[in-house]
Amino acid sequence: MSEEVTGSDDSEDLEALIGTGPLDFPEKVVREFRPWHRPRKQYVRRAQWCHEIWNLTTDLIRTKGELRELRYLTLPGNDLLDIRHIAETICSPRQVKLRYLGFNSAAFPKSADQAELNGTEFSTIRANWIEFESQVFPGDFRQVANTRSLPYRRMREQGPYHAINIDLCGGFAGREKTEGAPNYFGALRAILQNQARSDDDFLLFITTRMDDDNVDDGAKGVLLHLAQQIYDTCKAYASAFSEAWGVQENDAPVSVPEVVSTGEAFMLGLTQWIISNGVSFGLKASVRSFMTYRTGYGLGDDDIVSLAIRFKADHPVIPPDPHGLAQVFNVSVSSADKKCEQSITVPRRVRECIQVDKILHEQAEEFEKCIAESAALLGSAGYDADSYRGWVMQEEGFNKPASAENDAS
Repeated sequence: MSEEVTGSDDSEDLEALIGTGPLDFPEKVVREFRPWHRPRKQYVRRAQWCHEIWNLTTDLIRTKGELRELRYLTLPGNDLLDIRHIAETICSPRQVKLRYLGFNSAAFPKSADQAELNGTEFSTIRANWIEFESQVFPGDFRQVANTRSLPYRRMREQGPYHAINIDLCGGFAGREKTEGAPNYFGALRAILQNQARSDDDFLLFITTRMDDDNVDDGAKGVLLHLAQQIYDTCKAYASAFSEAWGVQENDAPVSVPEVVSTGEAFMLGLTQWIISNGVSFGLKASVRSFMTYRTGYGLGDDDIVSLAIRFKADHPVIPPDPHGLAQVFNVSVSSADKKCEQSITVPRRVRECIQVDKILHEQAEEFEKCIAESAALLGSAGYDADSYRGWVMQEEGFNKPASAENDAS
């Protein structure tokens, strides 16, 4: 005999699913501002990144007649602020789609930040002028240096790019925790090799710590050697260096690290490494600008640099036929001459680097503009835009009396 069906089990399941009454709306999660949300970052975002990208797109549209999409490789963080700003200030007025590939470990399924990132990316991709197939990839950007890795394959599939933005909180030349693992130098070499197939000019931005605590001793030695080597072998560079730092040109040997500051030595060396690698892949570099600022606030040397370099394809060289049948014509220019030519402007660019904190401290109008732009940008990412100014003032010490500021310094 079968059991009697009462329906009580179904009602209990339904009650468990929908509850017994109206539920309170969940409280809005207040997102806290982070150190990289300070106005100085917006100044770099606008005055360096977007300034150079705008000029690049102007040139590409003029030479090609049109530009349908801007391909962008980035390390965007959970807020995707650089992507939002480029889409709004470059792609919208240009009517160009932004196709981005980002790398962020928070995109891994088990990451605690995945839900936040997913929501941010969903709202971003829904915005106008963002290519729907754009993606933040769940992987360590440094794995791009491994040609058998999925990050490398994804980077190559989506490229070549019009702009590459390696925006780090730590050091590009820092000490790696794992011996033998890919590093940022390797990742950038892989990217430059991939970019060699591009017919378009492209931009490279790197933001990195440059203080001694965030630069590996071995890497520091190599970079200093490169800075000294170009000085010793390129007369035009040596002349530009002497003019920039007021060094008397004579027969006495000059030690570059003894003339410049620690930060300037890092900028000279890293830029020389990038130029040298670009030459090896058939690329020609034009150094655009350096911007520096501090990780904290108050007195002290700037310990972060953001550099901008524009590349284009150099004249290709056809290798000689090993069988001797092919007759080719190559303009013979040595790698050393190319490095010398592309490096001449570097000393002046480094010497005239833009100190962002100083500008925002001395130019009230610029400071206010960065606050307004940052508040709007952060508001679009789910932060409380109305409280941003108060946070900035407290962070920068504007609410402290003069005596407290003197004690803190």
